[in-house]
Amino acid sequence: MRALSLLLGVCGAVASILAWYGLVPLFRPNPAGSSMAIRLGLACAALLPGVAVLALMLLAQMALRSVAGAIDPLAGQETRLLLVNQRAIGNTLEQFAVFAPSLLAFAAGATAARTAEVMAAGAVFAGARALFWLGYLAAPVGRAFGMAATLVVTLGTLAAAIRVWL
Repeated sequence: MRALSLLLGVCGAVASILAWYGLVPLFRPNPAGSSMAIRLGLACAALLPGVAVLALMLLAQMALRSVAGAIDPLAGQETRLLLVNQRAIGNTLEQFAVFAPSLLAFAAGATAARTAEVMAAGAVFAGARALFWLGYLAAPVGRAFGMAATLVVTLGTLAAAIRVWL
C-alpha cells in the first residue's frame, strides 16, 4: 500500500504541475490587471471552482446524512461513507486555509501578465480537490493522487506569493 500511495502521490504531483502550466495559455492575461483591485477580483473568481467542489461535498454530506438517518452527528450512527466524506470536507477546509490567502497575495503582488497563472492555479486546485475526494471515497490510498496534486499547487502558489512580495 505504501508503494502504491507513493506512486499515486508522485503522479498527482506531476499531473498538477503539468495541468498548471498547461492551463496558463488558456487564460488570457487581463489587460486591466495593472489594477490591484482587478487582480484581487480575478483571484476571488479563481477560488470559485474550489468553493464549488466544497459545496458539492457539503451537499453530498447532507444527502448522505438524510439517507442514512444519521441526523445527530454525536449519536455514533455515521456510516463509513459519511465519515470519509466528513474527513474530505475537513481536509479541503484545511487546504483552503493555506491556498486562499496565498492565491490572493500572489494576485495582489503579481503583474497583469501573471493573472493567467492565478486563474490556472484556482482551476488546478479545484480539480485536485475533486480527485482527492473521489479517490478517498474509492479507497483511503486513492486520496494520494489528489492530495499530492493539491500540495503542489498550494505550495507553488505560496512560493509565488512570497516571491512577488520579496
